[in-house]
Amino acid sequence: MTSPTSPGPSASPDRRVATAPLNPGVPPAPALSPRQLLARTALSAALAVDGVIRAAAGPDRTHVTPVGGSLLEGVTAIAEPTGRYDVELSLVCRPVALHPLAELVRERVRQAVSAAGLQAQLGAVDVRIEDVSAEPGSAS
Repeated sequence: MTSPTSPGPSASPDRRVATAPLNPGVPPAPALSPRQLLARTALSAALAVDGVIRAAAGPDRTHVTPVGGSLLEGVTAIAEPTGRYDVELSLVCRPVALHPLAELVRERVRQAVSAAGLQAQLGAVDVRIEDVSAEPGSAS
């Protein structure tokens, strides 16, 4: 697994750089808005949790976030009146205890967002289990 170059102490204060670790399946983006960076960071953290197989766009492909010319499938970041963004993840998981898995995903997302310096912009983190599959990478 590779990770992007992280900005050093002299990084620009507008945070429009990719600082989240990358996972396969998450397309690279050179400059991201805070909403896009939150979505990308949350998705990367969720996909790294054991028990999560992949992200899912949902039956109507509504769980997506545009980033450049591509879509991050399985994550939405919705602006709230408070200035924060609520993040919803739509995931396909192995057959494990789903409530503890969802709590672990939320915890890892909060940790990753904090490590990226974006905790002040994160609102609620919702985890939706779109499907359960015994086969890694299978649709169901």
